[in-house]
Amino acid sequence: MTHPVKIYITTSVICFLVLALVQFILVYNTYDLLNRRFYYEKKGIIYEKYTRAIINDHLFPGGKKIIDSYIKPRFKELERLHNTDTAAFKIQTQILLNDIFRTLIKEQKADSLITDIKKKGNITDSLRYLLSVRRIELMFGDGIKYVNIYDSRKKYPLIDSSIQQKKGLHIYGDLPTPDDQNTVINLNVSDPIPYTYAISFTLNADPYNRRQLVFRQMRLMLTMSLLSMLAIITLFIITLRNWIKQKHLSDVKTDFINNITHEFHTPLTAIMVANKNIQNEKILDNKTALRSLSEIIERQSQRLKLLIGQVLDIAAIDKLSVHKEPHNLNVLVKDILTDFSIKFSAANLQLTFEECPCNIIVDADGFHFATLLLNILDNAVKYNLQAVKQIKVNITQDKENVQIMVSDNGIGMTKETTRYIFDKFYRHQKDLTQYSKGLGLGLHYVKQCIDAHQWKLKVESEAGKGSTFVIIIPV
Repeated sequence: MTHPVKIYITTSVICFLVLALVQFILVYNTYDLLNRRFYYEKKGIIYEKYTRAIINDHLFPGGKKIIDSYIKPRFKELERLHNTDTAAFKIQTQILLNDIFRTLIKEQKADSLITDIKKKGNITDSLRYLLSVRRIELMFGDGIKYVNIYDSRKKYPLIDSSIQQKKGLHIYGDLPTPDDQNTVINLNVSDPIPYTYAISFTLNADPYNRRQLVFRQMRLMLTMSLLSMLAIITLFIITLRNWIKQKHLSDVKTDFINNITHEFHTPLTAIMVANKNIQNEKILDNKTALRSLSEIIERQSQRLKLLIGQVLDIAAIDKLSVHKEPHNLNVLVKDILTDFSIKFSAANLQLTFEECPCNIIVDADGFHFATLLLNILDNAVKYNLQAVKQIKVNITQDKENVQIMVSDNGIGMTKETTRYIFDKFYRHQKDLTQYSKGLGLGLHYVKQCIDAHQWKLKVESEAGKGSTFVIIIPV
């Protein structure tokens, strides 16, 4: 991966992470806001029926009687301690409160009351509750002001820690997060006459699936958020792939221009040199030399014509059309291999052909098929540094396909190379261009022929161990 690509990817990933973080914060803040504003629609039913059940009572039916039984007999003693011994007053009130709340927890009827309320109010939701005392104050004989003996904001060492929680003294329930949104009842009961007390308590109720209900309210926002992130990721991947592809194509085209410049320069130079020699008077009198120079001009002119034709065919390759006719595949391949072996008779070539035992008739364009097979065979020779260049061609058939397999003992290819060999202008391994000249169009043409025939092509190769091209023709 090149340096500019790494910078592009790194910058894009950082920007994406920042965008994802900002979007996460926005989603979280939205969730937090909706969670804080969450309102359980059936709190009104619970409030109405619960407050009606505890009229002239505290906490739950029978709660006032329990509290009175502990506090009223001790009013005089507590008043004396409050006036004479403040430390002893604090100790005795804590002991008293601890006894009161243990009894309230043991005798509480909130559980059965709430069950009855849910039944009569047709409430089927699974709810969590918390009944807690927030404040207790005593009014002594002077009838002037209340004396606080419990405040939920303070800690009392002599009151059992299992019932003394952050939000008050818990009488019933297990709701872990009581707040203003799930408060059903918040009562402050008092009677400002001598030797009475005031008590403040709350009842909280919240659905078990409150988080799910909040997320349900956010589902449109969450869906749009996820879709937008997926769209950004998809567009980034597509853009990156297209950019890399275009960059690769640009590099390949640059190589092509360099190659074609060199390919054109060679025959032109030869023609110019031969023409200059012809103009020499000594050469004009030498028919043998003149004929030799004429042949050079002819050969190089034909080569130049061929190069121009290849360049002109570049656009036509992508619009390849075939005219299929029935052919005996064994005969067709055999003829192609015969022509090929003559062309490379001086290349120390060992060519092996194993034809199919049965006659196979395929519909193919004879010209294009011959050209594609010759291109594969040409590469098997070009990219082969062995002393003896071995090429094996065999034809097999099964119930579904006919396969033409071309194997060689050449330089082979890496997996990275096989990804690009069918791209227009691609040249395999720049350090090997000294052994083979070309425009990088051969295998691109092969792929176009295969696609035009609606066949398939597989490539199996390993660097240093040769390559195998398999043409798959449906029966």
